[in-house]
Amino acid sequence: MTDKPGEGPAEEPDKVPASDSDQPANPPADQDADRPAEPGVGDSIYPHTNTYYTSPKLNQGVPADPMFIRVLSAIEITIGVTLFALIVFGVMYQVLGRYFPSVSWVGAGELALLSMIAMTFITTGYLVGRNGHIVLEIFDELLAGTRLFVALRVVSAVIMVATSLALAYEAFVKIDAEWGRLSAAMHVPYGALYVFALIGFVSAAIHSAFKIPYANRPERKLDIGEMEG
Repeated sequence: MTDKPGEGPAEEPDKVPASDSDQPANPPADQDADRPAEPGVGDSIYPHTNTYYTSPKLNQGVPADPMFIRVLSAIEITIGVTLFALIVFGVMYQVLGRYFPSVSWVGAGELALLSMIAMTFITTGYLVGRNGHIVLEIFDELLAGTRLFVALRVVSAVIMVATSLALAYEAFVKIDAEWGRLSAAMHVPYGALYVFALIGFVSAAIHSAFKIPYANRPERKLDIGEMEG
């Protein structure tokens, strides 16, 4: 049909908006780049801030221990974990024996007790090296950041070395003196417990001696995660 003179072109029909199915499946890459990334589960839109209720990560900035100390600590932790397993076994076997008297063993309680004593001694050096033992920090806050604080740490380490060596000598003497005495149930020589004491106190002296040349550096603290892993 032709247009009549004086009349404009025929009006085109209104365009029907495209449906969702007509849209492309994936939007252009440049559109995704302009969109801000959505935070994942557990992420926060706020940056980390140090406040009164936050604390720095444990042992952050502390220099790594020498290889000898790391190997010694690994051996102590391995023996300590083994002794702890024996404690759990002895206690649980005692509980089992109460419900089933036919399988009860009189040495179960003694095994748990002797293992607890041995574990206390064998982990002495590990705890001393990481300030896991009981200490009195009376002057630490007063002298922090001064040369006197470094001198205080040196004097404390020297005292710990002397004390640990004295206890190691006493343990060495008791090994021979108590080896003839046997436990009631398992007949374990009591002198064997002082072997663990000798090793633990010698290790404590070594750990304390290694603190002296590094007295001006941050001191390593006890980390339970190291003992678990």
